[in-house]
Amino acid sequence: MGCVLDSTLERTDEEGFLTRPRWLDEERLPNRVLDRFLTKLESGQRLSMRVNSKTTPELFDFQDEDVRYQWELLKSLDKEFHILNIKLERNKAHQESYENARLYFNPDKEPLVRHWLNRPAIDPYALVWEAELAKQKHHFDDYGQALFERIVRLPDRGPEQTIKAFARIGKELQKPITLRALSARCFWGDSKFLEHNEQLVRDLFPSVEHNILPRPILMCVHLPEQLEHVLFVENQDTFLALAAANLPNYALVYSAGFRGSALRIRTPGNAVFSFMNHSNNAIKEAFEAWWFEANNKHANNKNASNKDSSNKISTINPIKTWLWGDLDFAGFTILKALRQTFSTIKAWQPGYLPMLNKLETGWGHGHEESGKGLQKDPEQTGCEFTDTVLLPAMREEGGFVDQEVVSLEELMAVLEHGGSE
Repeated sequence: MGCVLDSTLERTDEEGFLTRPRWLDEERLPNRVLDRFLTKLESGQRLSMRVNSKTTPELFDFQDEDVRYQWELLKSLDKEFHILNIKLERNKAHQESYENARLYFNPDKEPLVRHWLNRPAIDPYALVWEAELAKQKHHFDDYGQALFERIVRLPDRGPEQTIKAFARIGKELQKPITLRALSARCFWGDSKFLEHNEQLVRDLFPSVEHNILPRPILMCVHLPEQLEHVLFVENQDTFLALAAANLPNYALVYSAGFRGSALRIRTPGNAVFSFMNHSNNAIKEAFEAWWFEANNKHANNKNASNKDSSNKISTINPIKTWLWGDLDFAGFTILKALRQTFSTIKAWQPGYLPMLNKLETGWGHGHEESGKGLQKDPEQTGCEFTDTVLLPAMREEGGFVDQEVVSLEELMAVLEHGGSE
């Protein structure tokens, strides 16, 4: 959504409470976090919560463009409303600033939060929820314990309907199914409801959780006639321009939204390829064999023995792997993450050199003016060119340059004079 946060600090409703912010009706994460703290308060639990992929999965869904916005909403509950107190951890460069942060609830704000969520201290919904769950507990492996600990409130659905929807999951999970399909079949056609409730499903049905199929990342790829390089391209316009230019010996991979999946992307079943051009099967098989092979050298040797693809893939040197994206901290944080699965990947000099020249001649934009003020310096990536040339220049100039600034003509001129590196 990414809209500007509305300020309600100067407005109160007819009952004297601060006006409920509009985004509390639109976004599930802040609503769910506050609701969980009320449950903790009622059960005498410690009023704190650790930020991780289980407690706040919305903040770790990096294919969702609203991840940063979701975090800003939680921060506003701290800075503007003083409902939460957020304590950040000292994280590594490749981690998000909020990872493992600790959220503390201010009990003095209980009346305000109950008013906002329409959840009185004596909660009729909770009473009906517990009674219905007692009737339906035999449908769950854990006898509904996970739902006793976490009340789920759906707009326009009562507790009976909601618990029965969760009970339907057990039947649908008797055979392999994706989380989105499972959600749509159990929750009135809503395919996204379970997206941030996967752990709850696993807690309720541990005996069949293995039937939850991973949702693979769809990768758009343009293949060459002979495969010597793989170039990950961050932005769509640049990717399409390079694909149209048909760079010799380069497989192009569109890498938008790649960061959150970098650690699992080379595991079979976690990536599906959509090939833009009509390359023959041999080169497709060679590319996929390289992609899913844990040992790149072994993958190249394997392809070298394939009679059909021997002329399509380099058999003398390993395939060289590159990343080209925006000249900013986020781009090189992605590079650092990718090096955990593509150990030899480096920043692509033909793309970055023209951008570096523009940065050093005053064409960079400031961090704040581009909305990138929250980006974290990765410090070291493991790529020598990045660590000794690009990152120092960005720090010295105090600016960033977006990838689209480089024209195809500029790029071709660099390639003609400087090769692939």
